[in-house]
Amino acid sequence: MKNHSILILDDDESIRDLLEIYLSEKYKIVKSASGFYALELITSQKIDLVLVDVNMPDMSGLEFIEQARIVEPDIAYIVISGNRDIDTAIEALHSGVWDFIQKPFGDMNSLDKIIRTALDKRELILENRRYKKNLEKMVQERTSELEKKNQELLLSRNRIVGILSRAAEFRDYETGQHFIRVSKYSGIIASGLKMDNYEADLIRQAAPVHDIGKIGIPERILLKQGKLTETEYEIMQKHCEYGEQILQSQSLENLNIPLNTVIPEGYNTDDLLTTAANIAKYHHERIDGSGYPLGLTGNDIPIEAKIVAIADVYDALGSVRSYKDAWSEKECLDYIIQNSGIHFDREVVEVFLNNIDQIQAIKLAHVDKEESHLIIGVI
Repeated sequence: MKNHSILILDDDESIRDLLEIYLSEKYKIVKSASGFYALELITSQKIDLVLVDVNMPDMSGLEFIEQARIVEPDIAYIVISGNRDIDTAIEALHSGVWDFIQKPFGDMNSLDKIIRTALDKRELILENRRYKKNLEKMVQERTSELEKKNQELLLSRNRIVGILSRAAEFRDYETGQHFIRVSKYSGIIASGLKMDNYEADLIRQAAPVHDIGKIGIPERILLKQGKLTETEYEIMQKHCEYGEQILQSQSLENLNIPLNTVIPEGYNTDDLLTTAANIAKYHHERIDGSGYPLGLTGNDIPIEAKIVAIADVYDALGSVRSYKDAWSEKECLDYIIQNSGIHFDREVVEVFLNNIDQIQAIKLAHVDKEESHLIIGVI
């Protein structure tokens, strides 16, 4: 079977016929005496290699090659010339010619070897291109698949945090807008602190689980009417450490997560859980060191915990609880201002107050049923 087509471009009919006789047993042969007609042939037929004479009346061989390579860059070109000038050979090679042979042909076997070498080289180039194209396609498909799996993984972890926050709400209160409000307040404050969108969104997503540790507190203490005893208060304080233990990233290590999961640059799948664990453990710490569970001060308290602390206290003060009535908006804001630098970080308080209109709008949009009758004042 003749698998390759060769175009013989030469204005000498005897040369065309000679080459056809010799090559037609192995290759499909197409002949032309004109460079212009040859250009039409390579666009209308499958041509693998062109044997082209340098000196032709209408268009030189090198001019033909220059135009032909624009139309069909994958064709192999071998120049045939009776000119023994070395400059012609160099010019031909610089034009993208694969080889150079001289007329008259002294050894037809040598010509056959040159043609075979050129066709083999061309096939290797095409095969390498096909392989590269297929490889790129496979990489794109695999990357897309891994990105999809990674998004599913991240979504699953976000859902886990959402489920835990819901569980904490149902465990603690009969109505459940508190965690939504704290989440939205925290996102506004984080953005106001000039955090990038990624960090601010992590805090917004993690904030709802600040009290997840209350799952471990007995109901007789958690839902007690009135003030807790000293012993009961000590037990209640343990919800911070319980929350950290629940949210530590190691607690999810046994999930069936693909080992080859690709994570977007700059993203760590543990970031959300780490942020949530920090919030759960440290959101009751105070700037002056009088908080719990560790009595941390100032910059030792993670910024995410400082943010959620003010969001949580503000919302808790203004909400009805089993042990208290809701404070007025003025009382809530007065408490925040009076405790700047004592309970709360001064910079966080400043950002909170600068964004109070947005925060109050959220408060109005997510009012608990028991509090829907309250009128929220403005500064």
